[in-house]
Amino acid sequence: MDDTRERYRSTTLRILGNFQLLEFCLKVYVGLSYKIISHSLNGKLHFGYSASDVETFALERLLSVFAKLNADIALQKRLNKLREDRNHIAHESLLLAMGSNYDIGSVKEAEEKFFYLEDELADCIALIIEETKTLKGLSTPLRREEA
Repeated sequence: MDDTRERYRSTTLRILGNFQLLEFCLKVYVGLSYKIISHSLNGKLHFGYSASDVETFALERLLSVFAKLNADIALQKRLNKLREDRNHIAHESLLLAMGSNYDIGSVKEAEEKFFYLEDELADCIALIIEETKTLKGLSTPLRREEA
């Protein structure tokens, strides 16, 4: 396998891994939000949502839920721009990297886009982690086993 194709393949897999990490961070954020809401209601109103409800959610659905729980519109816009990139990477880039339809032109064209995509993913993951830390600050009244 030539170096360009191998580099493309490893970059594609690394980006997919980062999308998985993004999904995990969103699940943690949503799950913690649900715990805080439930605790804050203190049984006054039934709130049946929990972290387990979002364990199987894909990125698209996680982003929709996140938008209902987080007021950072700029972050939501950045995350929503990643939806299309994620679908492209998962469906087209992975096939190109692994399949028999290898096209050196497409691979070279994608390299620059991948560079910026990886940076954007890393930034968004860091921002969600910061948002989650903010939630952790709100959850201090929760017992340790609940948080």
